[in-house]
Amino acid sequence: MTNGGKRIDVAVSGGGMWGTYHLLACREMEALGAARLKAIVSRTEKTAGRHAEAFGIAAYTDVREMFEREELDAVTIATPDHLHREIALEALRRGKHVLVEKPMDLTVAGCREMVQQAAGRGLLLQVDFHKRYDFNNVDARSRVQAGKLGELLYAYAYMEDKIIVPQQWLADWASHSSPFWFIGVHKVDLLRWITGREAVEVRAHARRGKLAALGIDTLDAVSAHILMEGGLPCTIDVSWVLPREFEAVVNQGTRLVGTGGIIEIDAQDRGYRTCVEGEGPSTPNFNAAFTADSPLGYKAVKGYFLEPIKHFLLNVGYLKGGGGLEGLRGRYPCGTDGLRVTEVACAVERSIRENRAVSLAEVQGERS
Repeated sequence: MTNGGKRIDVAVSGGGMWGTYHLLACREMEALGAARLKAIVSRTEKTAGRHAEAFGIAAYTDVREMFEREELDAVTIATPDHLHREIALEALRRGKHVLVEKPMDLTVAGCREMVQQAAGRGLLLQVDFHKRYDFNNVDARSRVQAGKLGELLYAYAYMEDKIIVPQQWLADWASHSSPFWFIGVHKVDLLRWITGREAVEVRAHARRGKLAALGIDTLDAVSAHILMEGGLPCTIDVSWVLPREFEAVVNQGTRLVGTGGIIEIDAQDRGYRTCVEGEGPSTPNFNAAFTADSPLGYKAVKGYFLEPIKHFLLNVGYLKGGGGLEGLRGRYPCGTDGLRVTEVACAVERSIRENRAVSLAEVQGERS
């Protein structure tokens, strides 16, 4: 451990696919002596019990009961988006450091409350914007921040999921979300982070029909034109109705164009292809997640899906070892980042609903 870090006791809230990533990351950090994975809390006994057996930890279906029974330093939250707020606030009130999946909350007021609770108690509130951990994006940010592209002229990002995501993976809560809330927020944070600029105004359009016809009350696609500080126009296109037969679950990329250069990131086609009889073609993204044997004898989990979780655990260890939040400032996606992204997503929603441009000042001025 570095920076005087100490081993921390942690629990995971959420037993779906992303909760499994959280559990795997915690288990690897446990093997390295940085953490001790103590419990899983999930909405169903079946899911909680399955993970408890697999990881040798306690199982709960009620987060309050877990906090009452377990001595914890931190909790990671990988529940459905609309459930983040209640769990995070409960953890913060009990003095626990929190890692929460994006979006931090679906309301500006909820995000503000979480930020205020964390700040008032001197606790770490970290948001899993994992696009910041993709080394292609890290290099793009470095080049932009160094002025290698000259004056930025415009930026564009897109992210598209196969229809199995809302129809199958998120079947019980897709109607509480949209393609912009679920994946668009990733690109909002990414463009903020790369450019170092905040959004000023949003004009967005949406398409609805395919999922509604399947009984899922949500949008099919969103196109958002976001004006950033300094007059920088950014466009984000997202959808989650790609055919089941598409070769990857996610199709995504980013472009940045300036007076002195261009950066293009094909974040779907990483150059590795497979085609297996009976399965068809595939373009897996091992930058995101892969498992490998560690020299120390355990199964290591790597990739930008896992690194933010490990980063959080190291941050908590640093704090437990006597470090202060000030020493971590600017080194992780914080609650304020989560708030700013939710403000943009709320402006996108309002722009679609009211068919007009919406300034961020309008959203930031809301009290509820």
